[in-house]
Formats: sequence, structure tokens, C-alpha cells
Amino acid sequence: MRKLAAIILAAGKSTRMKSRISKVLHPLAGRSLISYPIEAARTIGARPLFVVTGPDHGELKLAVKGMGAQIVYQKEALGTAHAVLQAKRVLSKFSGHVLILCGDAPLIRAETLKTFIEEMAQEDATCAVLTMELKDPASYGRIIRDLDGRLARIVEACDANGNELSVREVNTGIFCVEKKWLMTTLKRIKPKNRKQEYYLTDIVHYAICEGKKIIAVKARDANEFLGVNTRSDLAEVAAIMRERINMRHMLSGVGILNPRESYIDADVIIGADTTIWPNTFILGKTVVGGGCTIENGVVLKDAKVADKVHLKSYSVIEGSAIDEKAVVGPFSRIRPESLIGPNARVGNFVEIKKTELNEGAKANHLTYLGDAYIGARVNVGCGTITCNYDGAKKHRTIIEEGAFIGSDTQFVAPVKIGKGATIGAGSTITLDVPPKALALTRTPQVIVKNWKPKRRAKGRD
Repeated sequence: MRKLAAIILAAGKSTRMKSRISKVLHPLAGRSLISYPIEAARTIGARPLFVVTGPDHGELKLAVKGMGAQIVYQKEALGTAHAVLQAKRVLSKFSGHVLILCGDAPLIRAETLKTFIEEMAQEDATCAVLTMELKDPASYGRIIRDLDGRLARIVEACDANGNELSVREVNTGIFCVEKKWLMTTLKRIKPKNRKQEYYLTDIVHYAICEGKKIIAVKARDANEFLGVNTRSDLAEVAAIMRERINMRHMLSGVGILNPRESYIDADVIIGADTTIWPNTFILGKTVVGGGCTIENGVVLKDAKVADKVHLKSYSVIEGSAIDEKAVVGPFSRIRPESLIGPNARVGNFVEIKKTELNEGAKANHLTYLGDAYIGARVNVGCGTITCNYDGAKKHRTIIEEGAFIGSDTQFVAPVKIGKGATIGAGSTITLDVPPKALALTRTPQVIVKNWKPKRRAKGRD
């Protein structure tokens, strides 16, 4: 086949989604719905790519720009044929075939499209339509074949009679058509149907009348063409997408204990021999190394996790990096721009924000470290806080390698603790501490002998 362009139809409104957001921009496994058909078209080499949308979907233009596609506007919603015709001007210098996809059908595989295109090329067809078979065809257009099994016409459900409605082979909405003939034919289509719309499916009639070679290729997996019109549809498609993603990882050597309860986004990368427990969420562009253990309830978003890391239950890590053999959790929160070094430990109810915790450093209990540098092998005691915000600006705390921080210490930033220094428990540190020094700010303990508390009046708490 000669050159291939792609047109992706995305002018539908979000009426049934009950949303102000364009339907095709709703999220699915960390990406927008529209990104999937665009990616599938790009994968098989379709260039250029155009997305047809309505004039009130301005937010879609910015979204698809980064995907290598251009926007074409359909000012009036007059049907699918009218939508495709809007690309006539931008395709004026293009010579080849045009692949037409649906923007709200994200499960389409590049492999399926490649097979479809190859079969069309082998048959040297002017027009090809991809079909599927459904137990309940519902509102899909019916594929009507002649006695020799050749495509005779496509009948929309609302225009079909009783016999036609019983047909289970239906139109997926995916076509591939020779561009010059397509654009010429689209101008001939008339809205002779109940909806008074210009149907793309009417090109079948013209192709047959003109003796053009037209084929209908039946796909194996009908799930690939599920469209999203409602929130319920989106949930159904999401479940299938998660199953695909999890299967891909398992086939690559990742252990997922319960695939139905592990939520992994499409762009996530996970190394072999990593084990993922149930109820985990691995989101965005997270990269996980090999040999890791990710326990139940863990949430990772745009995180980088090196090899042999152990993430314990209900830890949340966002926009941060965890180095080799580190242990995080349970119930830890690592906020953006943090780095947990190799063999470091972050434990129960510890929150870390924009902080570097170097090799072998430990913060095991009930601690907040924000805007801080924690050197190698530093031990941070329970209840430690870096007081990094003065009400107007953030300030940095630096604790150099080998320091020992006693429990219930507050560092009023900016402050620097030297190598090997010791901070006594219960201290509030406001000044720099030299290397190997001891700093403490406790007040003397007071003991009052024979202390008798005042008796409370009866009936009072």
C-alpha cells in the first residue's frame, strides 16, 4: 500500500458522560481516551494524523498537539461523512489511503490495524471496513452481505428492518479508503435517513455501484471496538485495559498476586521478578526496577524505584526516586522531589518532602523531613521535625553524614548539623552544630516532693 494518513473522529459531546470535559479527554490508565487510537495509528506508520472535533472542544487542540496530531474542526454535527469531509483541505496534497478511526474506542490494537491494512493491500481494494460479531448488536450498524459473502451494504440500526436487525456482524466504525475516491464520494452523500445525517457508511453503496473493490474484514476480538459513551462504558473499558496491561507485565516476568486488584497505568515500566500485592496503584510514568516487593495499598505516581526496593503497606510515593535496597513504610509518605538513597530506611508515619535521604540513613518513626539534606548513615529519631516554613519562605536543613538525632527534635531552618554530631532528645535546634559536637536544649528537670494536686469538685470532669 502507498502512504497512509489517519483521521480520528472525536466530535461527539459528553452528554451521556454528564461531563463538561470532552469525552475523548477522559482518563484511562493514566492517559486520555484519544491517545490510544492516535498511538495505534502512529505505530503502523500513519502520517499525517488528524483529529476531527467540534468547535466547542478547544481544550482538545492542546492535548493532541503533543501526540503528533492536528485538529480539524467540524462546525456542525452533521454526521460521520460530513466529519471526514472536513479534512479534505488539509489532505489536498496527500496521495494514498486514509484510515478512519473512532476517538472514543481506546482498546484498538495496532496489530489489528496492521492486519486490516495488509489484507486491504493484498486485495487491492479501494475501500475496506473492519467488522466484528456481537451476541447483542444493539445500536451498531449491521453488515449486510450478498449470497457470495461479499459486502452489500451497511444499515444503521435505526434504519434497519426486522431481518437486518437480526444480523450479528456489525460495523466497528473503522474504514480505510483511497483518499481521492473518498473525498469525491463524500460530497455525493445525501442525508436520506431518519436522523438526516451524512453517514460515512453510505460510501459502501457508491463503491458497489461504481464497481470498486470493497472488502469487509472481520476482527477476532470485539472488545477492541468498545466505545465509551457513558461512565459505565468507561469503567468496562478500563477493566479490560487493566487486564491487558497486567498480562503484559506478567508475561515479562512481573509477579502480580491478584491482577484484578492491581491498578497499573499504561506507561508504567516494571522490571522482572518484582512482586506486586493486591490493592496497589502504580500510576503515571512510574518506573520500577527488578526484584522489588510492593505490598498492599501502596500508591506510586511518577516515581522511580530502583532494584530490590521494599515498599511496605500503605505507603504513598509521588514524583520521587527510591534507590537500591531501600525500605519504605508501612504508612510512609514520600512527596515530590525527594530522593531515598540506597539501603536507606523510611518507616511508620514518616513524611518526606523535597528531601534527600542518603545511603544507609534512617528515619523510622513519626517524623517530618521537609526541604532537607540527610547525609549517609544519619539516624533520625522518632518525632523529629524540620521546621522548614517561617510563614513566608521555605528554608533548608542540612544534616551531614554520621550524625545522630535524638527523638523529639525540632530543627528550625535554616540550620546545619555537622558530620558525626549528636543532638540530644527533646531539643529545639536553632543554630548550626559543629562536627562531632553534642547539642541539646533541654531545661533542667524539676521534681516537687510530696506533690498533692488540687481536688476537683464533685461532678466535674
